[in-house]
Amino acid sequence: MRLITTCLVTLLTVNINIAFAQVDGIAYEWELKRDKSEIKVFTSPVEGSGFKAVRAEMLIPASLSSLVALVSDSEACPTWADLCKEEKVIEQVSPTESYRYTYNDIPFPVKDRDVLAHVVWKYDSDAKKVTMTSQATTDRLAKTKAVRIENAIAQWHFTEKDNGEVLVENFAHIDPNGPTPAWVTNLMLVDSPYKTLKRMRKIIESGKYDNSKIDFLP
Repeated sequence: MRLITTCLVTLLTVNINIAFAQVDGIAYEWELKRDKSEIKVFTSPVEGSGFKAVRAEMLIPASLSSLVALVSDSEACPTWADLCKEEKVIEQVSPTESYRYTYNDIPFPVKDRDVLAHVVWKYDSDAKKVTMTSQATTDRLAKTKAVRIENAIAQWHFTEKDNGEVLVENFAHIDPNGPTPAWVTNLMLVDSPYKTLKRMRKIIESGKYDNSKIDFLP
């Protein structure tokens, strides 16, 4: 689900990742919905919301810089982020902050969705972890023919492991701003994040971003 640049994806099981037990003070009860091709997708109800949150994860041999470079590459969005038709940077505030516009091609007869997101990157050197938070915003850009997503949050987490692998985690909670059929909801909550991570892995393993340099990474 690439409703946000980074679009858009995300257990209270025995393998719970504590980072996702709560996001912005909201507690989650993750239920495994798909475990395939070494990719796991979970969903959780959200108190006070009619829309579920989603979380997806995988382990891949990669560098933090290559993953950040891919997610930051707006022109590449349609090649790996499911549903993404276009993405562009509206304003690059700093190396770690930007405003990005994403247009999402939703299957007919549901109207396409777009979003203007405030994107912030952070690096925790002690944890060897990069976090990207993307929050929908309602100003700065006129509306288009697509339905504008106005209430959404998505996060990418890349955590470096000692064996050369990186734990890739994606979380999203999105209000689609209008009614959506059950099949579209399922697409966005399970199929789309699964496809997104699968394509991400393929591009990273191709080596395209191996030599990328990221200003905020060592």
